[in-house]
Amino acid sequence: MELFRALAALALAPGPEQERLALLLKMPPPPAPEEHTELFDFLFYPRAAVYLGAEGMFGGEAADRIAGFWRAAGLEPPPEPDQLCLLLVAYAVLAEREEGEAGARRVLIGEARKALLWEHLVSWLPIYLAALARIAGPHHRSWARLLDRALIAEAEASGPPDRLPLHLRESPALPDPRAEGGEAFLAGLLAPVRTGFILTRADLARGAAAHGLGLRQAERRFALRAMLGQDAKATLRWLRDEAEAWARRHGSLPAALEPVRGHWAARAEATRCLLAELAKQPEVLLAG
Repeated sequence: MELFRALAALALAPGPEQERLALLLKMPPPPAPEEHTELFDFLFYPRAAVYLGAEGMFGGEAADRIAGFWRAAGLEPPPEPDQLCLLLVAYAVLAEREEGEAGARRVLIGEARKALLWEHLVSWLPIYLAALARIAGPHHRSWARLLDRALIAEAEASGPPDRLPLHLRESPALPDPRAEGGEAFLAGLLAPVRTGFILTRADLARGAAAHGLGLRQAERRFALRAMLGQDAKATLRWLRDEAEAWARRHGSLPAALEPVRGHWAARAEATRCLLAELAKQPEVLLAG
């Protein structure tokens, strides 16, 4: 569990402690503070609710559900209960408590630890870490891979959950603009739990450059709206290809991550199908 504590600390702003831990774990040295800030404050928010919530934003029902877990586990929920560093430390704390108990008490703590692992960590982190590793520099790529391996090892040791995590069971699909309107569709594209993939500003910049589109210096929603306004068909086809690539990535995740990997793969494939249909009739978005 010391690895989980160390990985939690390494997700914080770089400093002497992070340099020491990187050295101990034989990782590349931490980057400059501005690189860390760009990664975690602007591209990959380390908050579970952003990836598990239907709104794709801080707070909401997903964060409330995680706060409820803290209480049920006998832990005081912090102001940001879905913050990645805190969840990793909470996992280490529960594992250490489990090790120190016996009988029924040990079983109860073990069940809480497994619930935290599957409901609030494995439910989103493999996807988050895969996306981050594609963009991050050497230090954070190494961090993502270490955390990914640690999660897979814990998943293998604990065995699969009895059913799909609640966050995923109750997640709505991407709204169809033909039935729910263009604004609902646009908002849904930025909620990973709805689409099956993560769409960062760096991804939008890549997509805009690939199709000769201008990218507005604004929030992702406005930037995406501008891309659709310039060339809806090209943007929808690019998004379709992103969904297809993510469906393949999810399918290649280790079998130990079932049923989570299957759910994310199916969600990405459903999104791909919808986007493929919309690309044939982009006027639907322009009309909405």
